[in-house]
Amino acid sequence: MDSRPKVKFWKPGTDTPGSHIEEERQNVVETASLPVVYNPNASFSIERQRQSLPVFRYRNHILYLVENYRTVVIVGETGCGKSTQIPQYLIEAGWAAGGRVVAVTEPRRVAAITVATRVAEEHGSVLGDEVGFAVRFDSRCDQSRTRLKFVTDGLLIREMMSDPLLSKYSVIMLDEAHERSLCTDVVVGLVKKIQRRRPELRVVVASATLDAEQVCSDGHDRDFQGDHLSGQPEMSGNLTAFGETSGGGGILSGNCFLQI
Repeated sequence: MDSRPKVKFWKPGTDTPGSHIEEERQNVVETASLPVVYNPNASFSIERQRQSLPVFRYRNHILYLVENYRTVVIVGETGCGKSTQIPQYLIEAGWAAGGRVVAVTEPRRVAAITVATRVAEEHGSVLGDEVGFAVRFDSRCDQSRTRLKFVTDGLLIREMMSDPLLSKYSVIMLDEAHERSLCTDVVVGLVKKIQRRRPELRVVVASATLDAEQVCSDGHDRDFQGDHLSGQPEMSGNLTAFGETSGGGGILSGNCFLQI
C-alpha cells in the first residue's frame, strides 16, 4: 500500500495552501532594522550631556596647554569626548574669533560628516553655518560664516595647494592620529613646516591609543624632556597631554599628565 501523501494542485480562485495557518507571533521590533544608540543620558539636556563626559573635567587644562604650547598631544579612551568636545572648547575660548577657523581632520569622510552633524546639534546651529564639513565631492560650509570645519586629511592637503600656510586657520586638530595613512603622515609633516613660518598656529593631536612620548620624540629627533608644569603629575591616566613651547628652538619644556 502506498503511504505517500497525495499531491493536490491549487485551483485559482480558492484559498492558497497554508493560508489558514496564523503566525504564532508578530513582533515589529524583530522585522525593523533600526540603528541602536546607547546613551544613558538621553533624558538630560545637551549641556548636561556635555558636562557628563570625562573630558569636561579637563577643559581648563586643555585650553591652558593650547594657549601656552604650539603642539599638544592628547590621548584619551574612546568615548571620552575628544572629537566632539575639544573643538567646541576651542570655539568657546575665542580661537575662532576675528574670522579665524578651527579645522579638525578625520581619517574617513563618514567620521567627518557624523561628527560635524553631532557638534552642530550640540552647538545649536545649522549644519553648514557655524559648524560645517568638507569632504571629497561633498561640502557643507560657508566661506564667511563657518568657524569650525571638519575635513578629511586628503582635503586639507588639497587646501594647502591653494593656501600653503593655511592662513585662515588658527588651530588644526588631527583627530584619530593612530589610524595612520599616507595622507595623515603628509599632513603632519606639512603642518610642522607651516608652524616654522607661523608660530601662532596651534596643532592638537588627539588619539585613543597613540604613544604621546614617541610622537613627540619622532617629531623633534630628540628624546622627550622637560620639567613638569605644576607639582607631581597624576600617573597612569587615560588622558595624557604633552605640550611643546612656542620658543626655545622647538625644545619641549613641560608636560602634563591628566587622568579621566
